[in-house]
Amino acid sequence: MNAHRSFLQIARALLGVDLARAWLIGTRHSIRYSRANLLQKPLPYRLPSSPWRDFTTDPSQDSRPVLFAQGQLRSSETPAEADVDDYTSLADKDDYTSLPEGKPKGFYVVKQYNLDQDSFNIDSLGLNQSDIDRLSLTPQNISLPVALMMVDPSEYQSLSKSRKACRKGNILIHRGALTVDTTTNNQTFNSSLCVKGLVGERVFPGDIIGKQVRMGEESGYSSIVSYKKPPIDLPVVYEDDQFALVNKPAGFVVYSHRGGGHGLMTIRAVLPFALKAPRAGTFSVMRRPASVHRLDKPTSGVLCIAKTKPAMWNLSKQFHDRIIQKTYMAIVNGIPPEPFEHVISAKEAFELGVDVDPNDTSQKWNLIDQPLDERSAVTVWRAVKYARSLHAIDGMLTLVEMKPKTGRYHQLRRHMALVCEKPLVGDSVYDGGTESAMRFRDRGLFLCSTRIKLEHPTFNSPEGRKEWNSLSESEKFGSGCLLFCHETDKVMVKAGVPLPSKFESLLQHESKRFAKFSDTCEETKI
Repeated sequence: MNAHRSFLQIARALLGVDLARAWLIGTRHSIRYSRANLLQKPLPYRLPSSPWRDFTTDPSQDSRPVLFAQGQLRSSETPAEADVDDYTSLADKDDYTSLPEGKPKGFYVVKQYNLDQDSFNIDSLGLNQSDIDRLSLTPQNISLPVALMMVDPSEYQSLSKSRKACRKGNILIHRGALTVDTTTNNQTFNSSLCVKGLVGERVFPGDIIGKQVRMGEESGYSSIVSYKKPPIDLPVVYEDDQFALVNKPAGFVVYSHRGGGHGLMTIRAVLPFALKAPRAGTFSVMRRPASVHRLDKPTSGVLCIAKTKPAMWNLSKQFHDRIIQKTYMAIVNGIPPEPFEHVISAKEAFELGVDVDPNDTSQKWNLIDQPLDERSAVTVWRAVKYARSLHAIDGMLTLVEMKPKTGRYHQLRRHMALVCEKPLVGDSVYDGGTESAMRFRDRGLFLCSTRIKLEHPTFNSPEGRKEWNSLSESEKFGSGCLLFCHETDKVMVKAGVPLPSKFESLLQHESKRFAKFSDTCEETKI
């Protein structure tokens, strides 16, 4: 105890209280699980090059040795089931309908492990008695992660990999023998006898373990979640097998942090219900879609969602390299100043890397190059529309179009409030709490991400270009969001959403009130 206390004091001095606490917890966990290191070692037996039979070819040609759950190699002369049935060749051909159905709906079993009918040979694991007692292993009852390591150590080399497969929902347990289909005479999984293979599940002799994956468009993402659809309307702007663009409504967080109190009222929770699962054969599909970036809770607009791991990596890199170009619309309380020295042309704005037409000479843009948190922050903006208001600063509300070059924390809101000294309408964080600001707070923040332009995460790779060339013209350009840029030889995605109706409603409402009551207000002041 004294040693832990002294370590904690040193860690607090070096790392801070929170990191020190996390370090101490991690130390305790490493000590707690140090006994399990033996499970991470290779099992004492070796596997042949093909440890399972492939029943997609000729099942009668079974001359290879098969592995049983006891950890012993038996020859094909054993008149029992093969230890592993591999259906992956059918999955590769998209003939997933002939695969055994998994659980929940939309999952199919691609590999089947038949456990021994008698007992498990625990001694083959090479564990000492203390580990066996701690894991509660008996010849008639073992944990699912240990069973996976026994039946297929080439795929589940460690306890952590076995547990990870269970957490992903890729493991299915069939209690007892399979059901025989009288019409086809094939063994099938009985859904009433199947349970989802969780980490804490126990396995008994005679059970069947299946490795399942989600296949087919009809499965959807919603089949993998255990909760009902949150009451959030999430329109889909663009979607393919790799990624999607959705129109995030204001008032919802993208994802909830621990203790955030948002529960399932998040964009992350509703994504499985709003998007379609990628088609069978799509490479490296994520278990559930995830947002690549974040929009603040009061901000609405285009949100980028990844559906595969390569798309997540590519889109994240585009954000990091500032390739993705975004456009925001906002209403500002007052008239933002436009100093002559900060005015730039459309060509200069284009050269900065924002989404503008360099040949448009009619538009002038304003540049804000003001560091935030000691990091470079650049915003290009222009005034689009003015509306008179009785309660606004300078008696005017301004609709502005903003294009951030960088992506600092609250960059647009801070640049307008701190640099231009004209905060966004409804910005309770940076509006200063003035009388004018308080008049508009109950209407929410008037900030929307209306457009986004990016490189397609797949179609610009050598393999992806082959897929692009194989598409028909309607498949390429039917959505209206894809375009091919001949100058850069890249497939681009350019999508947008309409401005929320509350923007125009506020401007019209304030203009009408000003026209109706301005004379009365002037007479009262006199």
